[in-house]
Amino acid sequence: MRLPLVLLALPGVLIGCQAQPSESIIEQDSVVVTPGTFDFGTLQIGMTSGPHSVTVAPGPLNQSDTVRTVSASCPDFLISAAGLPADVYRVCEPITCADGNCPAPNSIPGGNSVTVVCQTTDIQTYLFDTAFRPTVAGQVSCVVTVTEFDNRTMTVNNKSITLTGTGQAPPYRIDVQPTSVAFGDVRRNADSTQAQIAVRSAGASPLSVSSVAISAGFAIKSGPTGSYQLPPNATQTYPIVCHPTAVGAMTGKLTIDSNDPVQPQVSVPLSCNGIDSSLDITPSPVALPTTRVGEPVDATIALSNTGAAPMTLKDVSLSGTGITMTSGPPQGMMLGPSASTNVAVHFAATEGGDSGATLVVSYDGQARSARITARALATSMALTPDGEVDFGPVCIGKRKTQSFTLIANDLGAFKLASISDRGPPFMLSAPTLPLSVLGSGATQVQFQISAAPSGPGVATAEVVVRTDIPGRSDHPLQLSVLGVPAGVAATPDMIDLGSNPVNTTTLGQEVHLSNCGTAALGFSNARIEGGDALDFAIVQQPSSSMIEPAGMASWLIVLQAHKVGVKQSTFKVDYDGGTASVALQGEGLGDLGRGTGRGSYYACAAGRPAALWPVAIALLVLRRRRARASA
Repeated sequence: MRLPLVLLALPGVLIGCQAQPSESIIEQDSVVVTPGTFDFGTLQIGMTSGPHSVTVAPGPLNQSDTVRTVSASCPDFLISAAGLPADVYRVCEPITCADGNCPAPNSIPGGNSVTVVCQTTDIQTYLFDTAFRPTVAGQVSCVVTVTEFDNRTMTVNNKSITLTGTGQAPPYRIDVQPTSVAFGDVRRNADSTQAQIAVRSAGASPLSVSSVAISAGFAIKSGPTGSYQLPPNATQTYPIVCHPTAVGAMTGKLTIDSNDPVQPQVSVPLSCNGIDSSLDITPSPVALPTTRVGEPVDATIALSNTGAAPMTLKDVSLSGTGITMTSGPPQGMMLGPSASTNVAVHFAATEGGDSGATLVVSYDGQARSARITARALATSMALTPDGEVDFGPVCIGKRKTQSFTLIANDLGAFKLASISDRGPPFMLSAPTLPLSVLGSGATQVQFQISAAPSGPGVATAEVVVRTDIPGRSDHPLQLSVLGVPAGVAATPDMIDLGSNPVNTTTLGQEVHLSNCGTAALGFSNARIEGGDALDFAIVQQPSSSMIEPAGMASWLIVLQAHKVGVKQSTFKVDYDGGTASVALQGEGLGDLGRGTGRGSYYACAAGRPAALWPVAIALLVLRRRRARASA
């Protein structure tokens, strides 16, 4: 068993880490989940994409963490996270820079300075797989939460990533629910209680229904039986009954013909049992109202004596899944002519799908049964974009707007109650609320949030989207924007492309050049300079060499380290009147394991070389403990 890493604050050790100005060692994430976002592209409904791997990597310096869970509640995405709990760690050793390619030493007033880097000597990451299987048409998203335990600080932290994808409906698709109907016992020469068959157009184009027919002994009470068109996401309901003319079992089917190329004909099996009985069960069959997961349904069933003589109810029982009997008549109850009693049933609706049960009443040496059916619709909201929404750099006094799309990406509908407006620098523009959002992506709600920073630096806010989805009413959005002052600015100050095996290419990260002036700005000669310049590459350039006022140009940078060790260079670009730069860093790993993420190393300065020995001793003790623990 691997021992947790313990960091000691030792006197005489000064560690100054070169990173973004607002960051410190303590503020650094202990683990980093990459990529932070991923789009699966467009896929037809019902198909499954190939897997996409997500990496949980240790943060900068020495880390010791345990990934406990990977969770998401998204009907359109699959998560496969095996081997949990899993350790994620990094061990690094301080080395003195000797080749001139390391970060510049920190200035220590009144003393000498040396520059060292913390180079990785051991690393362990954790990978889990994701996939996209769309159930509705349109763009959907999923926030995946990684819960990890920091063994240094003894705290539990949550990290998240956002997955997106676009479902594409086939041109023509029919959906018929339920897939079968069992009416149970029905008195001869009488109609059963109505059952409902729903025909839905689930394709991108109108569905052409050519005919609807039902077998003898069953009847369609309403609805078109000839040719008609059903628009996308529209539903046609058919109430049907069983009308037995003789005692005994009977079967049949409801048949729908359409232009669905995969299912040109859909048949729904029907069954019924004709009986002669003076015990009437109302309704029969018992079709409980369709509900949503988390919203239970209760119903009452009447037992009536339609005969001229008293009857004795020997026993009333119910068997099935998801439906229970909460009250009923006592055993041996006498039921006089024209008298009735009640049975109460409860549908828990704890999960989506159909549930069924059979009520059996034994009386005077006979038995009568009734079929009970229930359906719970799962309810889910997809918001795109979702999770952490970064507006990026925005000039002070200017505005950037982000559009959001909200749909119900499961069968159940819900009410969009409110969207919180946190005020400046963020502004909300939304339709009048509350409003209903239909299931299966039938309704798309659009709203916009604008960011208009009034000062320099990062501003954040949490916006809460509130719905009436059972158990998940509040959905938070984390907003951030970087206010850029007047003039020309390159952002961010530094990008860290992480620790990766040599000769492999990292995921790209963007650098930006913002024009917060009043005139158009020309730029040229984007380049990478420094001792490790050949390990970094610009893989995506702006399409224009001019930036309009309040505009921005972006470049995509990757790292492919050719040798083991820390790497540092500088991205530079010339513009009218000056040169802007962004520090680049990363690390090439040898045969240590797979690593990725930001924060691969930090440049540190101490007052004198001798001050480094406590750090080295602490790392040596850690390595020996790890060796003993793995022995």
